[in-house]
Amino acid sequence: YVHTCVLESGIVKVGDHLNAQVDKEYRMSVCRNHTATHLLQAALREVLGDHVHQAGSLVEPDRLRFDFTHFEALTPEQIAQVEELANSYIMQAIPTTRYETSLDEARNSGVTALFGEKYGETVRVVEVGQFSRELCGGCHVNNTAEIGFVKITSEGSVGASLRRIEAVTSYGALAYVNGIEAELRETAGLLSVPMFD
Repeated sequence: YVHTCVLESGIVKVGDHLNAQVDKEYRMSVCRNHTATHLLQAALREVLGDHVHQAGSLVEPDRLRFDFTHFEALTPEQIAQVEELANSYIMQAIPTTRYETSLDEARNSGVTALFGEKYGETVRVVEVGQFSRELCGGCHVNNTAEIGFVKITSEGSVGASLRRIEAVTSYGALAYVNGIEAELRETAGLLSVPMFD
């Protein structure tokens, strides 16, 4: 492992003993978004079909992005279905399981892998109940309930038969929904109509 750091004060020299500490909040945000990416892929496959495969992803502490194979834009109803299904996995508080196995055993048991990716003989599988089983070396939540909820913020094309969804989870999802509610409240005020009935 290689760590990059910025020395804020003092002097560091060869032979010094240092303590590294994981930024727990940052790491948990990444874990939430990473597991949510797996759940979104499972939901996309269930709603759109087995032709959906991951074509790239980005997991950051404040958002996630997932590229996948599909031949047309998702309808608003399909986006709502995917989101609802992913959130149902989250709200079921499903434990995640991680284990190592041989690549052949993983393939034979139907674990999802990235097409064209090179794997060693021993691989790591991340399972979320019966919904998601993927080869993955990343960090994940221990239980889906830790994600809070997931909100899809955009869906669009990134190439021929390639789609992209972006989403937020947990505190980011709450901030996103609260932002939309604030806009609606402001609009309702301008139109002099009640916000809630």
